[in-house]
Amino acid sequence: MKYPQLAYVDESEDPSLTLETSELIVKVIDNTGLSLRRNEGIESCLGSYGFHEFVPFSHHLGYHGIRSLYDKEERRNIVSAFLSWLNLQTVVLEGIENDPVDERSWAGVGRGWPMRMEQRDKGALLTIDPMPCTQFQYTLELQPVEPNAIDFSIRFVFHRRPESGPCKARFSWPCYMNGLDDVAFHYPCGKEINQFKWSATGEKPEVILGDPVGYVHAQTAFRPTDQILPVGYGRIGDKALTIMFSDPTVCFFVVNAGGHMSYSSVQNPAWDFEYAIENYPLNQPIGFDGRLIYSNFEGEDQVLEHYLDWANQRAAE
Repeated sequence: MKYPQLAYVDESEDPSLTLETSELIVKVIDNTGLSLRRNEGIESCLGSYGFHEFVPFSHHLGYHGIRSLYDKEERRNIVSAFLSWLNLQTVVLEGIENDPVDERSWAGVGRGWPMRMEQRDKGALLTIDPMPCTQFQYTLELQPVEPNAIDFSIRFVFHRRPESGPCKARFSWPCYMNGLDDVAFHYPCGKEINQFKWSATGEKPEVILGDPVGYVHAQTAFRPTDQILPVGYGRIGDKALTIMFSDPTVCFFVVNAGGHMSYSSVQNPAWDFEYAIENYPLNQPIGFDGRLIYSNFEGEDQVLEHYLDWANQRAAE
């Protein structure tokens, strides 16, 4: 156990902070894991952690960010079970070795480092303090926005550069979707800002959802071509999740089997994004902002309008 700050707690002691708008409920968690209370009176592996529970936890250790998001009327959590959105996964600083992660955390560097969470206004602030090797601080702040949005702010403060060679850093964040309707993610595609079309990336695997017979796990990553604006959306039934960024260099990519569970043939998509920076400054914040919107889907013109309204609002501030 590398970091005692990373720990499983009983699900009844869930430390999540709840963010709320008139339409949404959002639960934010640090990288604590949530453990189900064991029923000592039942020996069956299907019943010892509750009625037909296969695993002793309801949220993996190491996953942080948004662990639950649902519309108050729809009451369908669109975040994949056990996982989270906006959790820092890939951390690559060229010429600098990554700090060791806690061996109990799962799949990703940033998930295995100690994290603090605190209330910030009506939202939440997650912080990774400077680690011994990489020497950068990371913060993720989330704030609710009426009626159906969450604003987020991602910032790094670097305190070290490599002794020689290029000064580059690369990061990625997954959004694991509890959405079986479609894995595709749609984005504006084109060479000119005034001449683009909507395109989509990501394809369903060749499996029968929910049928484990003959199942072979086939995880594939898909990357947009000629992404012209930092906005996109994915469909979830009659609704859509829209994601947008303040920095046009932030790029989307799709993993069609994100958050795969070994005992299940269901492959939910991961609508991910990545950020790269060269010649990063020392001792000053750098990063980008974003917005998530979960609403009824009324066409791609509506998605573009959401983005332009947000961008114009930011420019006027």
